[in-house]
Amino acid sequence: MAVKEHMNGRERIIAALNREPTDGVPFDIGGTNVTSLNVRAHNKLEAHLGIESPTSYGNYRSQRTQMSESLSRFLGSDVRRVHVPYPTPLPEEVTKPIQVDEWGVEWRQADSGLYYVRSSPLADAATTTDLETFDWPDSADLVSVEEVAEAARALRQKTDCAISLDLPNGIVHLTQYLRGFEQWLIDSAMDLSFFDTLLERVTEIYIETIRPLLTAVGDTIDLVTFCDDIAMQSGPFVDPRVYRRCIKPRHARILRAIRQTSDAGVMFHSCGSVAWVLPDLIDMGIDAINPVQVSAADMDTRSLKREFGDHICFWGGIDTQRVLPFGTPEEVEEEVRRRIEDLAPGGGYVIASVHVIQQEVPPENILAMARAAHIYGGRSDGSRFLPYVDGDGSGATQPSDR
Repeated sequence: MAVKEHMNGRERIIAALNREPTDGVPFDIGGTNVTSLNVRAHNKLEAHLGIESPTSYGNYRSQRTQMSESLSRFLGSDVRRVHVPYPTPLPEEVTKPIQVDEWGVEWRQADSGLYYVRSSPLADAATTTDLETFDWPDSADLVSVEEVAEAARALRQKTDCAISLDLPNGIVHLTQYLRGFEQWLIDSAMDLSFFDTLLERVTEIYIETIRPLLTAVGDTIDLVTFCDDIAMQSGPFVDPRVYRRCIKPRHARILRAIRQTSDAGVMFHSCGSVAWVLPDLIDMGIDAINPVQVSAADMDTRSLKREFGDHICFWGGIDTQRVLPFGTPEEVEEEVRRRIEDLAPGGGYVIASVHVIQQEVPPENILAMARAAHIYGGRSDGSRFLPYVDGDGSGATQPSDR
């Protein structure tokens, strides 16, 4: 098919979701909650580039930033994230080291700044009766619908890039937080009645939460990002039979709810070795899989493209476990070249890091990833990045909005 000669970011991303060729391989950095930067990595990058700006959090509890428009343009990202900013200065309830969320889950801040689950409110629940008497949250309290919709409308007017909406954490995450990870696994193996009942109640609340949200944002968004980890490095962390009996039908209901209220593409995020579940995701109608964790078992990108490339878009693939944090800029560029070579032919690939770029990643490697995305993705010669990749940036002009 004929490819438009000069596509904008929105056109590139929509084409990739439809597995169609583009004028250059799309690139995403900072465009979703799961393709963003850790705040420390972000601040080091801005310092390296000579940028002085206040830190804007995309998610404080997970220490992820909301990238500025000028930095997004400089890096050449094709995606922008719907964002409701925190009040300035950050209020105490956002930053206090021990927090209790709307579900009753208690979180504690580690030295890294990240929060972890300290206490799960359903850890001691013994029967489904305990679930019936639990103080479940009101779905209306979980998302500020009008604030998000207003942010989406404002963003639509400002950019011709694709606009992504992050949904709340999915039902697997939520039930693990509520129950505790170990007990959740025990339930999945030993008490499917309890496991099923817990998943069902959380699914009901989840759908009640996202329906009005998606209705309110309407056609201002191009992508819905739905995150629900179902795998670990070596393979599934729940028996695939249990996934298909208990979790998949509810994932399918959530996807139907999304489709009934939005025409946006749907990206499903699960870390780990997910090759085993790709047929299920394709069967449900998922458009894109993220983050394509290439360091996990059975995640060879050439094999994935050959087997599933006609049916799903791959979004991610640039290794954050070894190459980005510990490789040289040359190794980073080679990593990007390889993933483009494996995943981009025929369309259906968006270059992005494997999940959030963490604090160990040096600025030179982030810039090397962006430069290689431009060069090997056929976007530009990448020359604007050279002063910052090859040296310390001294003598270079501050990045512009080009």
